[in-house]
Amino acid sequence: MILYYEGDTIAAESTPAGRGGISLVRLSGPAACKIASTLLDRSLPIAGRHSFGKLIAPDSSRTIDEAVVSVFEAGKSYTGEEVVEFAVHGSPLVVADLLECLYKLGARAAEAGEFTLRAYLNGRIDLIQAEAVADLIAAGSRQSADLALRQLAGGLSRPLVEIENLVEQLLIWSELELDFVEEDVELANVEQKIETAELAAQKLKCLTDGYQTARRVREGVTVAITGAPNVGKSSLFNALLGVPRAIVHPSPGTTRDVVQSKCYIKDIAFELFDTAGLRRAVNEVEDEGVKRAVQTAQNADIILTVLAVDNYNANAMLLDTNTPVIEVMNKIDLRPDINIDNKIAVSAMTGFGLEELKENMYKTIIDEHRLNAVSLNRERHFFAAQRALSALQEGCRALQEAISGDILAEYWRETLAAVGEITGKNRCKNLLNEIFSKFCIGK
Repeated sequence: MILYYEGDTIAAESTPAGRGGISLVRLSGPAACKIASTLLDRSLPIAGRHSFGKLIAPDSSRTIDEAVVSVFEAGKSYTGEEVVEFAVHGSPLVVADLLECLYKLGARAAEAGEFTLRAYLNGRIDLIQAEAVADLIAAGSRQSADLALRQLAGGLSRPLVEIENLVEQLLIWSELELDFVEEDVELANVEQKIETAELAAQKLKCLTDGYQTARRVREGVTVAITGAPNVGKSSLFNALLGVPRAIVHPSPGTTRDVVQSKCYIKDIAFELFDTAGLRRAVNEVEDEGVKRAVQTAQNADIILTVLAVDNYNANAMLLDTNTPVIEVMNKIDLRPDINIDNKIAVSAMTGFGLEELKENMYKTIIDEHRLNAVSLNRERHFFAAQRALSALQEGCRALQEAISGDILAEYWRETLAAVGEITGKNRCKNLLNEIFSKFCIGK
């Protein structure tokens, strides 16, 4: 990531590369209008308006393309800077020609995510909202898109600002009392301070409690399908997907590597992993497959342990994990009267029980009460919030034990620093590079 310079004007294609009906090229920076006016065969439209005209290459007077040109004034554009957008025909040749002219006229190629980075640095959005832009673009389900839209609209930022305001009040009380320590001034009683700190902690805990559900909505749920050889793991994998993705054969050990594909349950993405049969391997290739199966299961959100009515006594290797396990009795069509205890009866062949299995998978991992709640949804949010919560709780303890004000003030500063890390108030170059480098160029 190139460091942001206020004097730079940047340009990039904002629509996906390739052929299409329209391609959008964005130009942002202090020289945006000056550069654009050099190309357009008429006066630029006023800010907030559009104009249709020809784009003329300044060095040869040839026509690059016909385009709709839109102008946005600084402070009211996506980046917060002067912005001009060119809607040209969706030809890679036209886009490359236009960008080459923009670069010759003084713009430079935008880095990945640099338009959104500028929006953040110019105060148009905070870091949480910037991440929401990337999440919305990458959303693989309607639920994950809705989560990103709520975050982009400030749904997560607002409660964090409320928490900051409460902690800032605590810090003000502590610092003023330290300034007037000789006068023995108390700006708020201990009960009022504890109540304020506990309210901030309660609000923060509400955001952390929904983390796992929100993370799974954003990232998807990983499901490892495990069991002994020949219990129908690959058949169940295919049945859940609705397509023959994995090879199915009566011979034990058909699946050697991990096969993965995605299905959707109630508009949540579930990434299914079909794994090798868990048994003592008979050769090095199978041994590697078993190792990968175990590793996949250990990293999954859910494990489906598959048994089969015609192979009920098959001994699969036991997995040492705290991951939720759903036991599935497959091939129930062969013996519909068998006692399955608490297992879920399915037939990958006929489709019997698949809907019940999907419902069970969903309820095992998704807390519907928190599905639409405002929650942290990234690991960095969660760990920063945990630090903030720990500092708040230590501050409450210090208040109750009447510990000196300078120690209290430090707890409040630690809380604010951790919350500021989430919202981006505390800017860290490495963190910004990590976040924005994952954006596409042109956004």
